[in-house]
Amino acid sequence: MAERFVSRLFGGPGSDDNPLTSIHGHQCKKRHGHRQREKKLASHLYGQYSMALVKANARNEDRCQLVSGPLSNLPGGPIGVFVGIYDGHAGNLCSQFVLDNHFDNLKTAFTNQHGHVNCPVAIVEAYSSTEDKFVEHARENWQQKPKLASAGSCCLSAVVHNNVLYVANAGDSRAVLAKWGVGDEDAEEEQLSIDYTTQSVHRRRELQDVHFDDPDLIKVNNYGIYRVRGCVQVTRAIGDVYLKFDEFNQPPLKAQYRQQQPIVRPILRADPTGCTHPLGPRDKFVIFGSRGLWRGITNDEAVSLVKASPRSGAARALLIKALDNRARRHNLVYEDLKNQPLATRQNIHDDISIVILFFGNLPAENQ
Repeated sequence: MAERFVSRLFGGPGSDDNPLTSIHGHQCKKRHGHRQREKKLASHLYGQYSMALVKANARNEDRCQLVSGPLSNLPGGPIGVFVGIYDGHAGNLCSQFVLDNHFDNLKTAFTNQHGHVNCPVAIVEAYSSTEDKFVEHARENWQQKPKLASAGSCCLSAVVHNNVLYVANAGDSRAVLAKWGVGDEDAEEEQLSIDYTTQSVHRRRELQDVHFDDPDLIKVNNYGIYRVRGCVQVTRAIGDVYLKFDEFNQPPLKAQYRQQQPIVRPILRADPTGCTHPLGPRDKFVIFGSRGLWRGITNDEAVSLVKASPRSGAARALLIKALDNRARRHNLVYEDLKNQPLATRQNIHDDISIVILFFGNLPAENQ
């Protein structure tokens, strides 16, 4: 099947007004002249959402999804909204695996609670299960498909249940909450996730505290880019098994990924950190975005733009602004990107996935 948005409604015929929905964001044929795709506006159990993505790589490495409905496999079990942003690297084998498995693992974790709902515990169990299953999948298949050993994916996820927002992150995708009250001219932004990137001195120190005996732990190139073992810029991720288990440090792993120093203990972690945020009347929307979005726009700029935009098409408006910002750093504008060859476009921006969750059913500008 050609890659595209797939919208499956649990109840009745397809309708963007139905709050019970499941939608996956992959990649698609060209649209708007620039390999874009969007879901302008549709409903979820707690309000509405807008979704957009664009690819820069020959094969889009991003995946994203939104599920609104049952959170477990038990009749009468918990219901809510789930959002996942899966930013892959070294290909899309891992991000596709996470898309195919992570929400099902979450449902299993909730099911195993037998009605005693504990969202933070279920979320952490889902991450552990997704990681364990990918490692098992890689071990069984990497000799025939060596890219499984080098593929990895950031994993940002969120659950809204009983008017509480739970956010978990392993990687450098980001969730940003916007809030304001009646009469407030400006919105207040709050980042709900930690960026697990080597560009942060705090994240580098976190690694160095654990791997103090590793002389090759962090390498920096001529452009000032820090990488773990000279390979990846994230310090937490699903996959990347060649940086976790020494058994993969041999052919048929590509030479560029093979390590001179043995992997004594896993360098990258797959466990997330999270936050719990009870939703109140001031909480208006959350922007979930892969790293490609936040390379092109600040938290404050993103929140201000979405607040000033109609809900319908808000994700694409944010996407265009981020792309235009990136283009201007290369003495171009957004419209110029449409005619750029793939090799040039990859140097300007990354794959981008955006999901905006709006809370409540009134247009954002009227709340």
